[in-house]
Amino acid sequence: MDKKSAVVDEQAHQSKGLKLFKVLVTIFIPLLFFLMLVVLFLKLAGLNPVQVAQSIIPGQQAQTIKPVGGTAGEIKQLNQTISDQKQTIQQLQSDSNKKNDQLAQLQNQLKQAQQQANQQVSAKKSADKAAKMQVYAQTYKNMDPSKAAAIFDKLPVNQAATYINMLDNKTKASILENMTADKAAQLTPLLQANSSAAASSSSSSGSATSLP
Repeated sequence: MDKKSAVVDEQAHQSKGLKLFKVLVTIFIPLLFFLMLVVLFLKLAGLNPVQVAQSIIPGQQAQTIKPVGGTAGEIKQLNQTISDQKQTIQQLQSDSNKKNDQLAQLQNQLKQAQQQANQQVSAKKSADKAAKMQVYAQTYKNMDPSKAAAIFDKLPVNQAATYINMLDNKTKASILENMTADKAAQLTPLLQANSSAAASSSSSSGSATSLP
């Protein structure tokens, strides 16, 4: 009987221990799960679980004031840094716009300088051509008409017309008289009035008639 009672007591003791273990497990596991959820939520919210736990404890509340103040100071400093960066970006944009304006002005000045250079080159070419034509006209004018006519006979019709139109009408007539009939006939439709030569000829003839 003693052995049976001892076994019964041992079984009863084990049963009580098992029930207590089940109760502890039933309470501890949900509590642990709840704490894990709280820690995860605090981390997602950007909070430090340790600091939050310290703030809950009365003796640690004074220590939590400093981190909060430090965080506000960091935010203020960050805002100031952002403001400074915005001002720097605006200044850089303003400098870039000024440089673009200066570049546009330089390009405009370069374009004007190129146009002036082209105009000067064109004017020089025209002056050189006029001077060359004057030399040709003066040369053929001073040449014997028969020799000039022999030269014009050998030139192409268009080229001969260009040279003979540089001369005054009197010189033209003298050269045409000494040219072959065929070449003179080809040149006749291409003859043009030379106003400058005619004016100089009329002025020279007027001055000659005024002489005694």
